[in-house]
Amino acid sequence: MAAGNQRKCLFVVIKDRKPDYFVCSMNIEHMFQSGPSRGAAVEIRSLPSPMGQIPKPLPSPMGQIPKPLANPERIDFALAGDGATLVGVSNLKRTVLYDTRSGATLTGPELQHDKTGGTFVIPLGRRLYALKCRLNRSDQGKPSGEDCALLIQDAGGTRLRLDCSSSSWRTLPEPPPDFRCLNGFQIKCQLAAYFTADARIWVSAEERGTYSFHTVRREWRKEGDWQLPFHHRAVFVPELHNLCFGLCSKDRCLVAVDVQQPPPVVRYKWEDTFPSWARENGNVCGLMPEGSLVYLGDGRFCIAWTVLMIDRVDGRPHYFIHLMAVQIIKTSTGSGSGKKQLRMVKRGVCCYEMPSHGLMAHVF
Repeated sequence: MAAGNQRKCLFVVIKDRKPDYFVCSMNIEHMFQSGPSRGAAVEIRSLPSPMGQIPKPLPSPMGQIPKPLANPERIDFALAGDGATLVGVSNLKRTVLYDTRSGATLTGPELQHDKTGGTFVIPLGRRLYALKCRLNRSDQGKPSGEDCALLIQDAGGTRLRLDCSSSSWRTLPEPPPDFRCLNGFQIKCQLAAYFTADARIWVSAEERGTYSFHTVRREWRKEGDWQLPFHHRAVFVPELHNLCFGLCSKDRCLVAVDVQQPPPVVRYKWEDTFPSWARENGNVCGLMPEGSLVYLGDGRFCIAWTVLMIDRVDGRPHYFIHLMAVQIIKTSTGSGSGKKQLRMVKRGVCCYEMPSHGLMAHVF
């Protein structure tokens, strides 16, 4: 996202107990108007009404007995490059696109292989990449990932749509042999983090190292035995000193990483971007393991966590979305060298109560 190009809205995807997926739109411009007051209680707001729902798979044809599902459906999402289309890949091999402007849901071509264990869904250019996050013995002989020419411009050149008539998933070339090692029944490859820069997808696997895939040449290479120092998706931001921003894999706070030299170096770490109150009140609340980081342009970020809180009276669980708005600003070093440092300014903190059927939320 270019400097000066700001987003004002977030899209929230909520998984509930059914399980279904609901989509909300949330304007967070108010969070960037002023900084939080010291010692002030975190504001709790009601979540906006859902703008739409991701439908379940179609039922079996009339007269056929539905097949029991060994695992409930899990859909992993990403926001496409147009900034308004949510793309989802299901462990049941289906593909969905949700247009946040019209509320329409389109069904794409079926993947060739299941994606149990989660998927890194990566829109890049006009293609969509799906990397399986966990590989085990049952995946012997199956590809690590697939890609599909899902995202194309319409006649006006301004929107993305799904060309169901001609698109299909195809297998990605396999990474170097040491990317996965399958022995016995133990999981031997677990993807931990990724980011994109130019035509490359960078991905780390636990105890394996970091690899990159060139999407034009369709070639993998190993970058090193080290791992990227953040968890899940990170964002490469050229206008902020060409640094990559993500949530620290260890401390779960915001970090800025120089990925242009091997191994990557953490240049900045802002520990107060992690909601420490959740750790201090571990007996009554806690954070879900997967946080969300959204870059809104012009140095503005939003960090989101799903928070579980236990009612002290009846012991019932309540789920909230904890949002923190921060802005990264360039400041002079004061040494006369003309070099700029980065400073983090915390703009606002807010909690949104999820509906009673909500279990997990991701923000895009």
